[in-house]
Amino acid sequence: MGRRFAVALLGIGAMSLSCSRAPLSAARQANASDHPVLAAEAGDPADASPLAGLEAKFESLATRLAPSVVAISASTQVLDADDLLRADELNPEKLETLLDRTTRMVGTGLVIDADGYILTNEHVIGEAENVWVTTDAGKVYPALVVGTDPRQDLAVLKIPATAMKPVTFATPDAPLARGQWAIAIGNPYGLATAGNQALSVGVVSALDRALPKLSKKENRLYSGLVQTTCPINPGNSGGPLFDIHGRVIGINTAVILPEKKTNGIGFAIPVTRQLMETVAGLKDGREVVYAYLGVSVVTPTPGQRRSAGLDDQSGVRVETVDRASPADGLLKEGDLLVTVDGRTLRDSEQFVRVVGQAPIDRPTDMTVVRDGKPLAVSATLRKRAPMTAAVTRDSRRMRLEGMLVGPVPAHWAGAKAAAVSATKGLVVLAVSARSKFARDGVREGDVITAVGGQSIQDVVELQKLVNDLPPEKRTITTAPRAKGTAGNAVAATSRD
Repeated sequence: MGRRFAVALLGIGAMSLSCSRAPLSAARQANASDHPVLAAEAGDPADASPLAGLEAKFESLATRLAPSVVAISASTQVLDADDLLRADELNPEKLETLLDRTTRMVGTGLVIDADGYILTNEHVIGEAENVWVTTDAGKVYPALVVGTDPRQDLAVLKIPATAMKPVTFATPDAPLARGQWAIAIGNPYGLATAGNQALSVGVVSALDRALPKLSKKENRLYSGLVQTTCPINPGNSGGPLFDIHGRVIGINTAVILPEKKTNGIGFAIPVTRQLMETVAGLKDGREVVYAYLGVSVVTPTPGQRRSAGLDDQSGVRVETVDRASPADGLLKEGDLLVTVDGRTLRDSEQFVRVVGQAPIDRPTDMTVVRDGKPLAVSATLRKRAPMTAAVTRDSRRMRLEGMLVGPVPAHWAGAKAAAVSATKGLVVLAVSARSKFARDGVREGDVITAVGGQSIQDVVELQKLVNDLPPEKRTITTAPRAKGTAGNAVAATSRD
């Protein structure tokens, strides 16, 4: 009988868990005791010594690597009380109480910078209004989203912490091999929300896997993935996949769950040069740009390639050409596209990656075989329109006691623009009527120039100040409004 399988991302919502363990049957006990190999292994310490050495290796890795991995908890509802913004006011028990009142997502992250920068999957925090992380030791921090790449399913968070222990990445694009050890540490099913990350062990089972159905469903790009037998489950999303030396070889992202049970087949985004460049850009708040050509392609059959005079590993076949796209008028249905920007195309999955990485500020050269004849064409690709807005330095947001603040938007217009155009600080994008700041006169469009007497220009600076300053010392100063109204100094106090 066939079995149904579900390919799923590893971030999950709240759920209750129960489990039971049945005793070993008498028949199995008898068979085990009668088995000559098992008896020899049990009676000969020398035979067990290699296993003991491997066990000690795993124990050592768990101790060394766990401080670099965090559990992520995200709320889809707005929670902006003062005590949720300071690490000293949080602990696992309080966090669990908060999460019980909201729809939550859980996932895993890995520390990439000692100053509290954390890498995870975008789908873990994409719908979040509030995010927290819990270290392996049980310390809880509020987190900011400082950069996202929805297409590649990556996000970088920032917590108000220093002296964190970053992971060590494997050499980008270093070859992996089927059968090599793979080790995951993370937060399966949210079980590490209070700390104590879970470790599991397996092997790399396959390379360069693609998940086209999941890519289409999520409007992301899941290709070139590492497949692993390492047991990973929902909640492991965004966590690291290590090699036996403790180097990160992938970011756990998706799993096939047979009949929606656990212990399926896991997939991780491999560590490549492009991944490392993307992560560095997200940390700085830079936008990740993907190029758009405007064609759909399929991998040709060997016969189609031979008819075009190509080898069995080259070229993709153009199926459709979008109107008014960069390819319109240059490429035709039935063309075999062989190279883009000097890179030989092997299949449709690689084509998507190569085109996405192509430049948009200069023409891209391509070679095509049409009606058996080679042609050279050139097109200026354009930026792919994102289906989901990415978080960048210009769109970072932070909630502060009923206010939503962030950088001045580029599209800010009218009188508000006149008030803030020459002012450095963070603009109040929204303010609740119940907020203390609203009662003290702060309104949408005001620009916060200082908190506690210290100037601010970015939400990362605001996060640190709010975390470090007790409420009674936290005041905000706003810039003069358009008509020259004096700025306000407002005391921030805790409230229910």
